[in-house]
Amino acid sequence: MKRVFLIFVLFAFASGMQAQQRVMLAVFAHPDDETFVGPVLARYAREGVKVYLAIATEGEKGVNEHAHIPGGEPLARARHEEATCSCRQLGIEPPIFFGLRDGELGAITNPLAKNVQAVADNVDKLITKLKPDVVVTWGPDGGYGHPDHRLVSDAVTQVVQARETKVKLVYAALTIAQADVVNGEDSGPWHGVVLWHSTDPAYLPVRITFSPSDQLAFQRSVECHQSQFTPEEMKKMEHALDKAWDGTVSFRPWLTTTQSNDLFR
Repeated sequence: MKRVFLIFVLFAFASGMQAQQRVMLAVFAHPDDETFVGPVLARYAREGVKVYLAIATEGEKGVNEHAHIPGGEPLARARHEEATCSCRQLGIEPPIFFGLRDGELGAITNPLAKNVQAVADNVDKLITKLKPDVVVTWGPDGGYGHPDHRLVSDAVTQVVQARETKVKLVYAALTIAQADVVNGEDSGPWHGVVLWHSTDPAYLPVRITFSPSDQLAFQRSVECHQSQFTPEEMKKMEHALDKAWDGTVSFRPWLTTTQSNDLFR
């Protein structure tokens, strides 16, 4: 009888712990986008949060000469493997792919906006299934303005604002000073090619610090994306972002400007 009671108590305790586990869902457009918030994903995974990464497209058009991988299915397969590697290095769950076409989220379709709605439908299903406490995605600027980034942000916002069950939504962003650092540094593949957008610090009340181990996890996750960056480019990217962040990643909450140092509060 005592043994049965002990088993019951242990089961109840385990069930209670599982019920209380916090969940984060990050939604981005391409494999490698997750690196923009990599240290934060690593931090919360390290702290016991269940962290999921959803990726809208296959990234099959991101051809780079150094990788010698043709576009289409061969590159999509490689990028699946790279995203899986990145998630493993960050300590988060394996990536979830929506399987949409790279660079075509904003295509004129019949019915209109079919691809963006497909992102929204997938996000809605994931939120219903995973019940995240927090959803992280690109801000309306899309980081450096990539149309796929902007449209994923739109689709995620569309879903969250329509749900009766409230979910905390935050947008990844760079302060003006941080963007100046990234745009001013030799940031590898971005330098002279893209211009990172900034957000006034007044709109970025959520500041998430991270540890050296989280920073290392971010660096190792970047190094998974070998089809996209040469080793030299990776080092320059890591240096530019590390210098800009200086141990803190900024987020803009969808609705509030309440000061916070925790995504779950």
